[in-house]
Formats: sequence, structure tokens, C-alpha cells
Amino acid sequence: MTRVDKLTLSMSLHSNLKVFSEQFFKGLSNLKIRKFNIGDKTKREAAIFYMDGITDTQNIQKNILAPLLKMSKMEGIESVINDHLSIIDVTVESSIDEIANGLIKGKCLVLIDGYNQGILADVANWQKRSLREPDTQRTIKGSMVGFNEQLKLNLNLLQNMIQTQKLKIESYQIGNESKTDVAVLFIDGYVDEKVLKEVKKKINEIDVTYLLEARVIEDALEEKKTLFPLVFTSERPDATVSALYEGRVVIIVNGLPFVLIVPCLFIHYFQQSDEYNSKSGRFGIRIFRFFSWLIALLLPAIYIAITRFHTNWFPSPFDKKLLSDPDTVLPFLWEVLLLLFIFHSLLEATLRIPKNTTLLVTLIGTVTIGETAIFAKIIHPLTMIVVGINFLTSMHIASGGLWGALVLMRLVFVFIGNFLGVSGILIGFILLIIYMTSLKSIGVPYLSPFIPFSLREMKDVIFRGDLRRLIKSKHTYPHKEKNEK
Repeated sequence: MTRVDKLTLSMSLHSNLKVFSEQFFKGLSNLKIRKFNIGDKTKREAAIFYMDGITDTQNIQKNILAPLLKMSKMEGIESVINDHLSIIDVTVESSIDEIANGLIKGKCLVLIDGYNQGILADVANWQKRSLREPDTQRTIKGSMVGFNEQLKLNLNLLQNMIQTQKLKIESYQIGNESKTDVAVLFIDGYVDEKVLKEVKKKINEIDVTYLLEARVIEDALEEKKTLFPLVFTSERPDATVSALYEGRVVIIVNGLPFVLIVPCLFIHYFQQSDEYNSKSGRFGIRIFRFFSWLIALLLPAIYIAITRFHTNWFPSPFDKKLLSDPDTVLPFLWEVLLLLFIFHSLLEATLRIPKNTTLLVTLIGTVTIGETAIFAKIIHPLTMIVVGINFLTSMHIASGGLWGALVLMRLVFVFIGNFLGVSGILIGFILLIIYMTSLKSIGVPYLSPFIPFSLREMKDVIFRGDLRRLIKSKHTYPHKEKNEK
């Protein structure tokens, strides 16, 4: 038997039954086979294959099995599809590999003795949760619906909001063993062609056994390891639609309730959907979020640096009572590190534990930190205030993926402040900005439109611009060309 014979159907129904039951689906108990006969005078043996639990059996019985049983004669595979089956998504397939993949995806297979082709009909019945408000990207005013784990449902949400023929959807399957459906979306005429070409290239180069997490695609798009996320994640259809009209590319992975958006710029983490649905906050909210990011990044480090090297900046009573002569057990550095650890532990606990125990954990954390630690003189009250403000401000930009980079850099600056003081913090911050200027997301500079500066693109950066002008204008992105050898 040749290699082709192994991968294609044979004319014999019994041979095909043997191949599927003994080679491809051996030990798979939910593979069901329904045998029957076609024709009145000259009967032909036939069989329907389907996966129990992921297919709609009533659909199979009503629209496939019942019409086939009523057939009086057999004229060919095409006549079966055209004259008898009332299923919309039907294809003719002879490759056993493609048929096996179709069965796993919820399709049913019809085989008829004497034909080396099979009929694949989509009768999938996947279980899914209902639509609800996003958990991490909530808004006061605006759309209250978020993405689901089903790729088709997410496409439905986006196509309902973008009713134009310029919306293009390209489908991919990633994974050598288990193939995962991935969709790439862009709007023709708006999309940045260089970004689109690079995204397609990197997705085609992904070679993995299976794909369960979008992080695999993010790593491929980011090219190299960085502190900052270079791919923006969103749970909101309205924010995704806005990104598409800005010329960006959206990647949707089946099984994940969020999408990936590129290019990703640093300023995108300070823009929220409710800014475009209300009048308030148009001129100051982004500056407030940027200031919150600076506080979340530098406040503990500045506090440590002042307590070690710069207590003379403050009046003597304030210096003696709060900075130079604390009556606590731990040094200021260890107080800050301990509080950061406790706050982070509380955050992890509230995210991972059952919801009915969240209140108990919060109460224990409040009593432990707010009362016991200060009463026992383990932690200074001023340290508690500084770290508390720091933690609250970090929540302002927690969505989208910037949280992880903030946690790591905050610790680095704390140690810089402890050993080098405020001047060291300033130098470290300048080096951080230089590092950020070297980053690019799919060839687009991470700090644009600040570096390189583009006055035309500043209309929706620091302040939210006039919506009518924003809708009519087209975004452009600068590109860092790769050095050609």
C-alpha cells in the first residue's frame, strides 16, 4: 500500500470503517457510527460517523439521516448533496487526515460503499457561556458586553459593529497535533500594510504541537523578550473596533475570551473606552493616569531614598518624628518590601480563591496590615500610607498587560533608591526611557508619537480629540526599518 493509499479513502466502506476504528480513533469511545442502506432496489451500504457530545444529533437525524433513508437510487456524491441534504456547510473530502480533523471539530461524515469520497457536514454543538461584561476592562458608560471563548461568536460581535465589506477576516490553523483556529482581522484601506504583512509572516512561522494560550502568538509577534508588553490584549469589542479603524491588526484565538491587537504603543495603556462615550475626563484623565503610573513606579523608591539620604529636606520636627527616628522594628526598606509582598499576596488571593471566601481574606488582610502590624510597631504608619497610595495608583493601568512590567520595575527602582538615592532614581528613569525608545511593536516605535514626534498623531494622545475629526482622520504609524546586510 502506498503513502497515498494510507491517506485517502478507499472504494470499500468496510475498509474505511476499519481504518477509522483501528487507526485514527482507536480507544475513542465517543466516536459513534450509524450504519444504514440507501436505495430501494439496488441497496448500497452507508454509514454516518460523528462525535457524541460535540455534535447536534437531532440535526444529524433530521437533515442528514432521514433524507438519505428516503433516497430511492444513488446517482453520485454531488447528487446526494444537491438533492437530499439540507445542511448549509457541506463539503466533499477524500483525505483521511482532513476528515479526522473535521470529525474532531464537530462535523459528521457520511460514507457510501463504492465511493472514495466522503461528505463532511458541520453539525457542531459546542457549549458556551453567555455574554457578560468584561472583568478587567469595565467602563462606566458604554458597551457592557465582552468577548467569549467561541471564535465564531467573537467574529459575530465584531461584524455586527463593523458592517462594511472592507472588514477582512483571514483564517489560520496553528498546531501540528491539535489544530487551533485563529482569525486575523483588519479593515482594508485603513490597515497599516507593513504591520499586516509582518503579522501574517510571523503567524505562518509558528511551529508548535498545540496552541492553548495566546502567549505563544504574543511571543512570536514580540520577537524578543522585553520588560514591556508589545501586544495589547482587550476583552472589549468596542475597543477592538476602534483599533481596527485606527489601522491596527486584530488576532482572535479560539478558546480565549480576549483578542490581541498590534501594533501596541505605550500610550494605548492610558486610553479607556469610557472616554469616548462621555464628555467628562476629555482633557485630564489621561494625564491623571500617566501621573498615577509614575507614582506606582517611583513613589516607594523615592520614599526609601529620602529616608536614607535626604531627610534634611524636611523640617526638623517632621524629620525626627517620621523619618530619622522611627520606633518600628524593621528598617524602611524591609517595611516597603513586606507591604508590597502582602498587598500582592492579597491581590493573588482575591483572584484565585473561591468568591465566597474573598470577604474573609480581605478582612484578615485588613486586620493584619492595618491594625496589628502598626500596633506591634512592625510597620511605620507613613510606610503604610506610601505603599497604599502606590498600590491604588497601580490599579489605574492594570488592564491590558502593563501590570507585570510595573511590578518588576518598581522593585528595581526600590533597590536603586536604597543604594543610590534620588539621583540614582533619576538616572535609572532616564535609562528606562532610552530602553523604551529602542522597543518596537511589529516595526512601530513603542513611544510614538512622542518618540519619534508626530504632531499629526497627537490629536488623540494626551487629550481625547474631537470625535468627529477623529472618525474622519486616518492614523499612520512610523516604522523602524531593519538593517539590511
